[in-house]
Amino acid sequence: MRRPAPPPAARIVPPVALAAALLLAGCAANAVRIDAARAVSSSGRAAVAATAAYLDAVEQRRRDAAAALVASDASCLPATPLRIQVPTVAAPPPAPLCPEGEAVAPGYAALTIDLGTSPRAVLEPRVALLAAVGDYTEALATIVAAPDTDVSAEVTAFAERVGRVATAAGIAGVDPASPRGGGLIALAAFAAELAREARQAGAVRALVVERGEVVDRALAELRAQVDGWGRTAARNADDLYGNALFRTYLRHRTDLTPEQREQLAARILAAREAARTGPERAAAVADAIALAATAQADLRTALSRHPSAAQRRAIARLNLDRVARALGLVAAIARPL
Repeated sequence: MRRPAPPPAARIVPPVALAAALLLAGCAANAVRIDAARAVSSSGRAAVAATAAYLDAVEQRRRDAAAALVASDASCLPATPLRIQVPTVAAPPPAPLCPEGEAVAPGYAALTIDLGTSPRAVLEPRVALLAAVGDYTEALATIVAAPDTDVSAEVTAFAERVGRVATAAGIAGVDPASPRGGGLIALAAFAAELAREARQAGAVRALVVERGEVVDRALAELRAQVDGWGRTAARNADDLYGNALFRTYLRHRTDLTPEQREQLAARILAAREAARTGPERAAAVADAIALAATAQADLRTALSRHPSAAQRRAIARLNLDRVARALGLVAAIARPL
């Protein structure tokens, strides 16, 4: 009697080979996570630090602008806001920059000068949120590459950062459905719920698929706010500073030495250059927000589908790179002013 033929060798998976395969899969997922920690986290820290340095310089220029405008005419006092008079006719009679009382000199109109909203109030919390989205994207990429991986550290970091921004904005605990509800409030509520489920990758995945559009809305609002600020307020202080210095130059150039005129002219040119590049810097932040929005949306789509293991790793790496580049765009605003 012929004995049954043994199963084909290819169908037998020795325990050692199976363990090796599982180890390789785990190593691949771990490599994605290591890349995330290095690229995204370091880029996030650099972006936040660069923004702080840039805003420190901007704040100093804002103070210089106010001082230069007041110092350009003896009639002005260091008051905020500052009331000045500007000519309304082609050849107005001589008049001081600041009126002595409520009355305005003939041929002039009153103008109240305020340096406007501090760019620190506009940009700093938005860059902090962008760094928080970096943590969120890192968690999503890790789950895409290895669905059962614990992402509690990334999700918790995301929730903590968003919570700090919400607290600083005075909206922590506000109901997202209330009249004050908005993108940041909804994002904070979403982040807090993710943090409660942080140790269960499946629950995090389900929440992201179900409610992840909250992040889309928050990022769209951030981009609109930064873009609007860049088109208007970003140049105001530097325009004001340059104009005040130019007025001082016109009035006192005959009394200044050549070296003093050179120094004053250099400050005027620097202020004009800063006014020109301010909107460009704001645009870089807006572009970074758009890139981060694309990355997290792409990862959320991958979580709702069933790509192969190789495709999952490729999607994770692509979008981690997008977020790292986004944060790198923000860090670029630290270049010399």
